[in-house]
Amino acid sequence: MAAIIIAGLLFALTKTVNKGVSREEPEAFYDLADEIGFETKRVLDYGVINGKPSDALAGQLLLNYTEYIANEDVVFIYGNLTDVYAVYYQTAQTLGIQLLGTFFVPITIVTPTNVTVKKSVDPITSAVTATVKIRGNDYNFNLKPGQNFYFVIIKEEENEQFVAVE
Repeated sequence: MAAIIIAGLLFALTKTVNKGVSREEPEAFYDLADEIGFETKRVLDYGVINGKPSDALAGQLLLNYTEYIANEDVVFIYGNLTDVYAVYYQTAQTLGIQLLGTFFVPITIVTPTNVTVKKSVDPITSAVTATVKIRGNDYNFNLKPGQNFYFVIIKEEENEQFVAVE
């Protein structure tokens, strides 16, 4: 009986703490992804109607967002059931203009790089899938008849990676 009382006292005096730290998701990042998705669809609709190339229009739109996506990686995936392309836009900070001796104005440059797209067809359903490897991860996109457009935005912050796929 004494052993039970002693065990009970030791158990009562022992305090176990489990603490988890969770950050909130960056709302501005996801809002930016939604806005780019909305704007890009409008720009590409314009391109399809007027016979303009999708990659040039998407690239020009992205240049307008350079200030907002300076710390993110962006990949545009576009095409149809037969031809699919992916362009990976990376930003680089470079020293730009020197003012007043030692003051430098940084200039952000966006550089596009073509990315290999693997296309596969499901033999049973005939569904066409495009796979793009970004930062070592495979992203799959189901292709539909007509023009297809997807984009991926990746942001790294405090050893966490946030990904928006539209």
